[in-house]
Amino acid sequence: MKTSNREIRAKAREALGNQIFDRNWLLSIVAIGLVGLVVNLSGEVTCGIASIILTGPLYVGLHLTFLRLVRKESDMEIGSLFDGCKNGFGENVKLGIMYTISVMLWSLLFVIPGIIKSYSYSLLYYIKADHPEYTWRECLDESEKMMKGNKMRLFWLNLSFFGWALLGTLACGIGALWVSPYMQASTAVFYEELKSEQGYTTVNYTTESYTEE
Repeated sequence: MKTSNREIRAKAREALGNQIFDRNWLLSIVAIGLVGLVVNLSGEVTCGIASIILTGPLYVGLHLTFLRLVRKESDMEIGSLFDGCKNGFGENVKLGIMYTISVMLWSLLFVIPGIIKSYSYSLLYYIKADHPEYTWRECLDESEKMMKGNKMRLFWLNLSFFGWALLGTLACGIGALWVSPYMQASTAVFYEELKSEQGYTTVNYTTESYTEE
């Protein structure tokens, strides 16, 4: 039986602490903001070069952090954001670059194919966090495989946050800060539920593979 969007959002809120001023929710805001700040500032300073290099590793770290949170392996830890830079850095860089290129090339055909492809590849950072040994090509292929027949499910999940986003915008945009972690946690739960539905064995690669030796 497929998990409803309401159940997914409930699990995401539980992982975040249920209260918008809970430690996990507040630190999630900081985590997402920090990744965006590093990527944008580094890009401005180096004419986009550092941004291209850092996007993949930092996004792997961000998705890894949220996976640990929804799996209740750990609370939100800012230090986990940089695990993608410490482990498999080169492959994570390639993942970020090839994802951007792939979506961009599909977008050149028309906007709709680009959007569809972005949904096909929407799980690749979670997959990379789960399987650091995967190449960028394997991550893209696995995401496309998992999302076959499920793209509209994720679309409706994203659309279900419209009311939250609208309220956040009306509150001088400040409220939107709380929506982003909620959506990120919900997508992580969606990934976990999809794995369960498709018979994937859940292994805590997020704990084992990113432990420094």
